[in-house]
Amino acid sequence: MKAFNQYLKKRKTTITLLLQKPPQSFTPDTFHTLRVEIKKLHALFDLVDFCSNGFKQNKTFKPFKLIFRQAGKVRELQVELSLIEKHFFFNLPKDYNTYLKKELTKELKIYFSIINSKSSPNLKKKYRKITSFLTNTSKKKTQCYIHKKRAKIQKFFRQNTLKNKQIHLLRKRLKKLQYSEKILKDNKKNRLFSNKDNLTDLLGEWHDYELIINHLKKVIYSGSIHAQETNQLENIKATFKFKRNLLFNKLNTFLLHNIFKNN
Repeated sequence: MKAFNQYLKKRKTTITLLLQKPPQSFTPDTFHTLRVEIKKLHALFDLVDFCSNGFKQNKTFKPFKLIFRQAGKVRELQVELSLIEKHFFFNLPKDYNTYLKKELTKELKIYFSIINSKSSPNLKKKYRKITSFLTNTSKKKTQCYIHKKRAKIQKFFRQNTLKNKQIHLLRKRLKKLQYSEKILKDNKKNRLFSNKDNLTDLLGEWHDYELIINHLKKVIYSGSIHAQETNQLENIKATFKFKRNLLFNKLNTFLLHNIFKNN
């Protein structure tokens, strides 16, 4: 399909340019954009895997997944540093702040070692690999794929309250559906609900706080931070849990509203 080829070409160009940027020009937005582009590529891989026999999605996506995960480790630390400095600027836990920056430096070093290795030729092979399968898709199969993705998301709207794991799963499925709809230029048809972007933003904020809280728990229980800062970190964790819970309630209110709207 022509749309598939155009979509792949755009992802390939953008990802290649991002990976070729010099280290000093990388910003938190760069890592965010890179991860979004790889997610979009993964949505295409998933769609082609559904429509084509013999396409080995996991094997083909493996080198992209390696970059995606490492970029994720970098971005999580960047987001945590940013939020802590934003909310606790006048009561900054200095030892923990230093610890986060050291961890960030370490993960950045690993990231650049990955993209400076043999990743570029390997990625080119994978692009060529998927190209040969793009012509084996049909409109009927792609419509079936979108229908199944929408049906899985609709299940979340039939529940009164979602748990943390369900919210995380909804976030992943919604993102993949949105990217798949864009591939097929089908985002204006059969909408599950209004304000989809608003829901995506809420899920993203909730996810950021969830990751930071889990990381704070891990560090506090490890005892690697000076005891004098433990209470500070507990207060930070409590503040972020409060914000996460507010988002949790907003998400469930949003879903409940759409249950009645769609019935």
